[in-house]
Amino acid sequence: MKIRKKLFLGFGLLFIVVLFFGAVSIYYVEEISETAKVTLKNNYETLTFTREMRSVLDENDLPLASRAAGTFDKALKKQENNITEHGEREATAGVRKDFGLLIDPARNLTQKQATERDIRSLLKTIDGLNMQAIVQKNDTTHETVNKATLYLGAMGFITFLILFILIANFPGFIINPLHQFADGLQEISQKNYDTRLDFKTSDEFTQLSHAFNAMAENLGELENTNLTKILSGEIRIRTLIEEMQDAVIGINEKEEVLFINSAAKKILNIADKQVIGKHVSGLTKNSHLLQAILDNKAPDDPLKVSLDGKISYFKQKSIEVVVPNLKPNPLDAIQFSGFTAGMIYILKDESEFKMVGGG
Repeated sequence: MKIRKKLFLGFGLLFIVVLFFGAVSIYYVEEISETAKVTLKNNYETLTFTREMRSVLDENDLPLASRAAGTFDKALKKQENNITEHGEREATAGVRKDFGLLIDPARNLTQKQATERDIRSLLKTIDGLNMQAIVQKNDTTHETVNKATLYLGAMGFITFLILFILIANFPGFIINPLHQFADGLQEISQKNYDTRLDFKTSDEFTQLSHAFNAMAENLGELENTNLTKILSGEIRIRTLIEEMQDAVIGINEKEEVLFINSAAKKILNIADKQVIGKHVSGLTKNSHLLQAILDNKAPDDPLKVSLDGKISYFKQKSIEVVVPNLKPNPLDAIQFSGFTAGMIYILKDESEFKMVGGG
């Protein structure tokens, strides 16, 4: 799966969770708001209407004057249009029937007083029904609030869990491969060309790892080819030096023997077979001639050596090995072209010339 698709799925999932969380929140807020609005509006208005009708009865004597009767009738009509609870319609119809009897001029005062008591009883019933409804709806509202709190808490926890998983895993999904690439490049810089990267995915990192592995393989093959060439060249040089009639010995800047041929070993009286890599101080103890060569301050004078029972003369030639300075200091006013990497000493047999010259 491509990185872009993984990012899309991860953030898409997060977006869906947040959207769902918001929808649930809006739903329960609307439900709580609607429940509270119904509780405050319908039942409260009914209590207002019954209070108005009761006030007419409390403030006016029987028989009711036309104005008082009109006020009562107006409040009763509002109540008839605001019936919401079970049993409220029957009680309201009873009030309407008794109100007709109350304002009937044919009925006497005693009958009207009895009718008034019936009306008060019915108004009390209506009040009780609405007060009970208010309590029930208040309980329902609390239950809705508790349910919303529970659901929203659960959704919040799920959202937090998803966010935590994304935060915990998403950086590693990007950073871990980058760390592996950095480690791989570090290994390559140290010429560990056997380093390989292996990702068990099918994204861009896998493609990049294939390219990295191909690069490492190519560098390894190139290194092996160059090493083979270097070793082959070194073997040729050593063979050439070994076949030379002149004595040749090479010493690096650390005064370690780089190469020496058999002629040099014979002249310098060095019997040790493992000379390469040894420090010259360990060889000069048994070879004063070698020390004389290293300390020779008059290379134009032939060296007199007793060899195989006869006196031989050798002309010494010293060659300083200078290698290019690949990292010159850019702040230096004068940059040197190279630095000394060692010395090569050549002893050329001039005994024949010395005898001819009468030496």
